[in-house]
Amino acid sequence: MFNIAFPELIVIGIVAIFVIGPDKLPKIVRGAGLMMGRMQRYLNEVKNDLDSELRSEDLKRLQDELSQHDRGLNEELRKGTRPVETILQESEQSRQQASREKEAPSPDAQASGDDTPLTQNLETAIKTEHN
Repeated sequence: MFNIAFPELIVIGIVAIFVIGPDKLPKIVRGAGLMMGRMQRYLNEVKNDLDSELRSEDLKRLQDELSQHDRGLNEELRKGTRPVETILQESEQSRQQASREKEAPSPDAQASGDDTPLTQNLETAIKTEHN
């Protein structure tokens, strides 16, 4: 951390003994050790806080990407269901047309003078068959 080698520590210790004195040196060294421990814990807390913030930002970014991907998939599904909707509409129209043809008047009513295109086609077919 401070890049201090062992011989440099010996020199610092000898100077501390002369300046501080041998009776107060253990208390000061213990206090310095406690301060270093507090500083390391504080730095670890700051590091963990930064890591958690970065992880939360990454998660938010990932969530945004997933939601955009989800929107794209929903649009593709809508495009894929359009042909199915068209087929359903066509089948519904043909069913309605068949039910209307079923409700058409009976042949007796058509023979009584109804000049609908269907009766005209039938009359033409009957005439050509007899000729």
